[in-house]
Amino acid sequence: MVNPDSVRPDYRQLTIFLVKPLLDSPEQLVVSSETTLGGRRIRLRIAFDGEDKGRVFGRGGRTINAIRALVECAGRAAEQDVNLEVYE
Repeated sequence: MVNPDSVRPDYRQLTIFLVKPLLDSPEQLVVSSETTLGGRRIRLRIAFDGEDKGRVFGRGGRTINAIRALVECAGRAAEQDVNLEVYE
């Protein structure tokens, strides 16, 4: 079994990897993170050009929900609570 303290995913890079290909203006992507509760809770915030909103959210929010699910799953594997928020 892997010790969760020895493996901490880079949530920022994971988010960039998942979101950047969807953007027409990838240089506008901004990903910030905040860690609380001694590293157990991570809040990711992403911002991008408003023109790309439809591509990132997808039909009915399916795309952004899938990205959130992947990031949250990586967090669960490391015993961390990860929340992804979108800002304009």
